[in-house]
Amino acid sequence: MADTDTVVSMNKKLRVLVVGCGYFGEKRILACTRLKKYISLVGVVDTDKKRAEKIGASLHIPYASSIQKFLQSKQADMAIVAVPNSCHATVVCEALKNGLHVLCEKPLTTTVRDAKKIVRAAKKYTRFVKTGSNHRFFPTIQKASELIHKGKIGRVLCIHGNIGTNGSHTQHSWFWNKKISGGGTFIDNASHIIDIARWFMGNFYTCIGSTANTYWKQTDVEDVAAGIYKTKDGRMATITSSWTQWTGYLNIEIWGDKGYILINSKKEHTVIFGTNTSGKQKIYDFSNTPVSSYEDELLYFTSCIHNRKEPKPNAEDGAKVIRMIEAVYISAKQKKLIYLV
Repeated sequence: MADTDTVVSMNKKLRVLVVGCGYFGEKRILACTRLKKYISLVGVVDTDKKRAEKIGASLHIPYASSIQKFLQSKQADMAIVAVPNSCHATVVCEALKNGLHVLCEKPLTTTVRDAKKIVRAAKKYTRFVKTGSNHRFFPTIQKASELIHKGKIGRVLCIHGNIGTNGSHTQHSWFWNKKISGGGTFIDNASHIIDIARWFMGNFYTCIGSTANTYWKQTDVEDVAAGIYKTKDGRMATITSSWTQWTGYLNIEIWGDKGYILINSKKEHTVIFGTNTSGKQKIYDFSNTPVSSYEDELLYFTSCIHNRKEPKPNAEDGAKVIRMIEAVYISAKQKKLIYLV
């Protein structure tokens, strides 16, 4: 589990500012309050001042409708950015410029161009950027990572991943506005599995993509999409996502030259492990294991900051994920193979 191992060496609490108090911002705020031993939540920001005021008052912390108030006071070490996708680059770069490390909700940005701005800013101001990847901290994904990095299934040859949600939760929100969201289900959901595929397989070289509107036809963003990716040496990942799976799901098949791993992370929360030389399978059941992915991710990043260790996925990883998402949209529109490099 090399990329998510946490070595806690903290002499003082990290002062954290949360920018964006919507659905995911509230999840991040809750994670901060559960890590009081390591985190000091010093403020919340939201363009909806009433929302920021309500949360700030309930937690007895400062609030504002603009990040500038907190940047000028120099009272934070890190910002968690949970604003709409198209605003990520502006807010992240401003935080970096003012000396803050940043955990930015996925996707890192809506375009490769904006992602590169963040990469450059992180280098210029020598601060860490972690692209949000709470799915890496699911117990099932952690177990798969352990098995893979221990060589239990050998070299990973291919990954099949399926992910989705009930699209009704995105109705009448900025998720349906392509200029703000950058796309539909693929940039919303598939970004998780793309990140995991890169974690387990490395960089990809080509992409073929397809998108469609099968149910939610009132929007110009897709409600189902698929990407087929190949590495330079011909290994493959196929990733599909949708807003038409009414119960939500995350299933991943990982096939190596020595064995395989099958992951279900929505209902049974199981990992099935087998080899190519035996018909026997071992089942790891995490159905009764609490999922604390937001807390675990924040604790990991906090540890990286204290130990001056580059987090994963970092800004460059986030930029490569955006390139893979962008390639699906371009491929679907132009109906051709897209090279990723």
